[in-house]
Amino acid sequence: MKWGMPDMTRSRYFFNSSIIRQNFRQHGWIGIVYALGLLFALPLQMFMSNNPNAVPQEIDHLFRVTGEMQMIFIVSIPVVAGLFLFYYLQTKSPSDMWHSLPLRREHLLTSHLVSGLLLLLIPVWLTAAVVALVRQWGGNLYIFQGNEIWSWCIAVTVLTLFLFCLSVFVGICSGQSVLQGIIIYALLLLPSVGILLMDSHLSMYLYGYPELSAYHNNLDNWSPFIRMMNVSGKPFSSVELWIYGGLSALFIGLSYLLYRKRHSEKAGQAIAFVYFNPLFKAGIMICCMLIAGNYFAQMKHQQIIISGYAIGAIVGYIAAEMIIRKTWQIVTRKVPVEFAIYTALLGLLLYIPASGLTGYENRVPSEDKISGVFAGSSYWMYNRAEDSYEGNFLTDEDLFSKDKQYIEAVRKLHLAVATIRPENKSSKPYYDYNQYQSFTVAYSLDNGREMLRRYLVPLKGFEPELKAVMESAGFKRAQYAVSQLEKDIDLIRINNSVGNLNKQVVISDPAEITEFKAILKKEILNMSFEDQTNDRASVANIAPIVNIDGIGSSSFFNYSWSASYHELEKWMEEKGYADKVRSNAEDVESAKLVKVDHNRSPENVYDPELLLELADKENQVIVTEDKALLANILKQQRYYSYKNSNYLVKVQYKGGYTDFVMLKASDLTPGLKALLK
Repeated sequence: MKWGMPDMTRSRYFFNSSIIRQNFRQHGWIGIVYALGLLFALPLQMFMSNNPNAVPQEIDHLFRVTGEMQMIFIVSIPVVAGLFLFYYLQTKSPSDMWHSLPLRREHLLTSHLVSGLLLLLIPVWLTAAVVALVRQWGGNLYIFQGNEIWSWCIAVTVLTLFLFCLSVFVGICSGQSVLQGIIIYALLLLPSVGILLMDSHLSMYLYGYPELSAYHNNLDNWSPFIRMMNVSGKPFSSVELWIYGGLSALFIGLSYLLYRKRHSEKAGQAIAFVYFNPLFKAGIMICCMLIAGNYFAQMKHQQIIISGYAIGAIVGYIAAEMIIRKTWQIVTRKVPVEFAIYTALLGLLLYIPASGLTGYENRVPSEDKISGVFAGSSYWMYNRAEDSYEGNFLTDEDLFSKDKQYIEAVRKLHLAVATIRPENKSSKPYYDYNQYQSFTVAYSLDNGREMLRRYLVPLKGFEPELKAVMESAGFKRAQYAVSQLEKDIDLIRINNSVGNLNKQVVISDPAEITEFKAILKKEILNMSFEDQTNDRASVANIAPIVNIDGIGSSSFFNYSWSASYHELEKWMEEKGYADKVRSNAEDVESAKLVKVDHNRSPENVYDPELLLELADKENQVIVTEDKALLANILKQQRYYSYKNSNYLVKVQYKGGYTDFVMLKASDLTPGLKALLK
């Protein structure tokens, strides 16, 4: 027989054992490499460590053991198996030879599928058996239960099956092995990448649209490739495995359906089925349009740049045509018309969602449809059900307030912002955040869905609406994570790292912790609108510490010791903690002061060091080492902002650290006024 082909006399069976034996002889190395890779990445790594004194650690799943290394083999070898086992479909001579055999295509496909599954699944099961065997051996650095081996084996089996079936399906639909491999990994990445591109596109043009990538970590779950590479942090759930298993069955069913209709002469062509060409072109074009459009828009600071999308459309169409035709000579009479049709349809697909024609920008739910509301800039820090992890005290139950007055206050603010639409100045190169309040508005609706918007609201012009929201208990509880102070805390660390002083106090006495939490909670709930929006520098940072399984760990949200917390300051002074934390004149060597000239060119004023150098050349800088004046500066200091400052101050701390702060005219004590005359 030519090319060592097996005897076909037993073709009456649904699959042919001779073909399977032939595949094992020719492609058995795939199974060997997969087995060696998995054995190296899991059981061998269980006994390897750079630390000779390492002690065994308990783990909750086997992907904790170099999960990324395991996934390198899992995401590559099954795809390689699909490429090699079905390589005959991509080359004319082997395709003609295989399809001339006295076998139905269903038998031929089944034989290759069985060959691939045996080559891939036996190494997985062998690795699981080896792990079970060596689990109790001395020198094993990991402690885990026997059911974790079953969980690992099932997960890797399903993932291997999914990737192999995807590789087979793409191989049947394409006619070139290189393109088959590219399409496979493009499909594995496309869901997340597509969502991110569309997310960026909508956030630039749709007023109030929140970038979902900033709020939901589980966007990576949409990409099988990214999800697999991050498996060590979170194992696959049973729902995910059922989805991958269902997709595998779908790919196999479509493979049988399409293989019967595939023409042998399509070997070597980019796409094996003509009716897939429009989908292929549209996919490449819309990706190129989004990439080019987002790039050009960002370079022009979010102005609508039609040329960027047009360039992307041209590049995408040319690339798709050259791939399909396998030549750069693609110009024909129908090309301009076809390109115009594709561009128009895809342009509408991108324009309509971003145009506001759907009423997205003006949509505010009625009060009777709202069951809870959140408003503030801390939406991202709350655990969602799909993102929860150990140690985060902040969950969905803390997120939404059901207070009717607060809901109405948030609605009024939302209506005012959606109606007036204040200019979003975040696109400007020098943007003063002290003039704006970042707001994410989230509604929990009666139908179980959520409605989410994000705005930058100017502090001037929206004072009544902002004050009604920001002085409400519902806002403060969510924005400043008050619920964390109502739960058990083991330690409270108060530190001041300004000037590399590393001054800190740790409160461990349970009675003092209870007192401190009560006072801090009271201070937060008593803050006025002005307290929350002023630019006073905080005194120190407050970090609650929670003991998780005997290991100290900071809880998710830290607090600021605000200059307006007078009762907290008094308590700290009574306990003798205040001077151990806050900066004082003895920590400072000197201070340089200069009156800010707001007429200077914009290129210079936003760099405080450069502004100080310019003033120094004009002999306008005043230096002081007077401890009383330095103490006044530290007490009155504000975060630096050129637009709001009257005086720029460069504080020189001991140890060489410098800090730029500002003072307003109203902050000057008589001594500072006399110095600055």
